[in-house]
Amino acid sequence: MPGMENQTKTGDSGRFGVPLAALAGVLLCVTQALGYGEEMCLTQGCALHEGTTVFGLSLWWWGAGTFAGLFALGLLGRTAWTRLAALACLAVDVVFFAIMALTAPCLTCLAAGGLFFLVLLAAVRPFAASGRLVRGVVLAWFLALTPNLFAAAQELATPWPAAGPETAAVRLYFSPTCPACRDAVAAMSRLGKPFIGFFPIAGSEEDVQLIARTLEGMRSGLSLPDALTRSGEAKPVAVDLSLRWRLLRNKVAYLRGRPDGVPHLQINGWPRRWDTLEVF
Repeated sequence: MPGMENQTKTGDSGRFGVPLAALAGVLLCVTQALGYGEEMCLTQGCALHEGTTVFGLSLWWWGAGTFAGLFALGLLGRTAWTRLAALACLAVDVVFFAIMALTAPCLTCLAAGGLFFLVLLAAVRPFAASGRLVRGVVLAWFLALTPNLFAAAQELATPWPAAGPETAAVRLYFSPTCPACRDAVAAMSRLGKPFIGFFPIAGSEEDVQLIARTLEGMRSGLSLPDALTRSGEAKPVAVDLSLRWRLLRNKVAYLRGRPDGVPHLQINGWPRRWDTLEVF
């Protein structure tokens, strides 16, 4: 039969791709289910979705069982069944991805979804000859995946401090052209607390140049407040792309906090060595 011949050819081309992608999915899901892959996920959605269960069983164990089934179908060469099962998994993923897009992205969940897509891609060859249903589900999957990728990238773009630790519990966002910001930097610097970080943001090319001059002054031995004060009188310096990228990350983090303006003080948790509220 013509239909069976097409299925056989497709099955031969994806004979190795399906089991390999499915086996990777099994390993990923089991690792996550046993709690050994926490370091693999760097987004907040992991903590939000990790406790999700269906009929009392973790989604990761459901995923491991599903990938194991796809692995078995791939080894047996049951291409039609593999294609149908992978398509159903991708359709379920569309719903899950849409929920994550409205809440918070889970990086390892996105990776598992990507492996479902690879299984389908290996089972449906050539993809251009696939039916409308397959192309429709894949299109919906990519549409649901895209906002999650952007949200994850935004979350992973951690802000960069000109002084202080990257993981500072107290973060002061400041602009070099803001007089109140310079006062705030000087006041917070005098506290000498190890949990305070100073994060510059640039709203114009002038700000970028002043921040570059401030960094140059700090490299010559000046403190941040002194370097910031003298930046307006210093000679122009070259501004590289890495500084612009770091300032962009700071601006994204700053705007994510929905601030009213600068200086903007952000407190994450409660610093352990906070001696007194009189620091303000």
